[in-house]
Amino acid sequence: MVEAATDFKNKRTNNFSSFFVIIKLGDIMKHVFILNSFSNKKIDIMINKIKDVCNKLDIDYIVEINNNERSTEDIVKYYKGKKVILLPVGGDGMINRVVNSMDFKKNILGFIPYGTGNDFYKSCLEEFENGINDCDLSRINDKYFINTCCFGIDADIANNGDIIHSKLIPKSQRYNAGLIYTFLKYKNKHMRVYVNGKKYEDDYTTIAICNGKYYGGGYKIGYFSNLCDNYLDLYLIPNLKKREMPGLILGLNKGIQEKDKRIEKLQIRKVLIEGDTDITCNIDGEAYTSRKFDIEVLSKKIKIYFDKNLIDMLL
Repeated sequence: MVEAATDFKNKRTNNFSSFFVIIKLGDIMKHVFILNSFSNKKIDIMINKIKDVCNKLDIDYIVEINNNERSTEDIVKYYKGKKVILLPVGGDGMINRVVNSMDFKKNILGFIPYGTGNDFYKSCLEEFENGINDCDLSRINDKYFINTCCFGIDADIANNGDIIHSKLIPKSQRYNAGLIYTFLKYKNKHMRVYVNGKKYEDDYTTIAICNGKYYGGGYKIGYFSNLCDNYLDLYLIPNLKKREMPGLILGLNKGIQEKDKRIEKLQIRKVLIEGDTDITCNIDGEAYTSRKFDIEVLSKKIKIYFDKNLIDMLL
């Protein structure tokens, strides 16, 4: 029940750096909604939705908005040591930025899927009950990812921001548009993979490492992957000819990768991937460049607050 009168504090500047809304509801864990700097209209619409829904559900909340002076990472770091639920309102990339800045002992990760692909949300839908769930996390060098990491043509597609974030292309078609653009000029990448005591070396079309099931805006690459089984699913796809790629990609949602003899699938806890030169992979929608990638799964490292009802009411 509400223990104090609703207290709205509205301090608005042109860049929204000081706008926040607070409702005090006793000892209930505070929900911290973190918004990207959308257009003014979109920010206002989402803030009004959050206000209305949280009032209706008696949720203690605060709205934070990133900007050029205060990044998502800055906002999240402010809540280190505090028992709060962090709810980025955005896509997989924004979730990744929160994950890489949060306090795993005190903070709980929630999210409102308001991005281009929302692949982590699709994975959670198949696995999590409403409420707080334990979830594996993966480390890649000194960073984390929670859903998928990919190298090769998939990474090149996901890292093509001009297409993936183009407002001229419908969200549902941006990955396909990026695929066509990248397909025309893509060259396989030479990489070495050290895993389970073996070395694999080839010119790879794709390497995918899956904690969650989905990437690319809904392609089910990790067909049997599980967010909390203490394993990653590794898919090694070497040296495909261009004429072979469309059939493979279109077959992902039918599980073709689980039986195709061209693909090596391994369940792993650790893997080391090296290139002859710097390679840019994609981790949860964010580009990451290195020459060596030391990757391991961290069992139940993070807690996920999943609330399908709250998400549906806000979207």
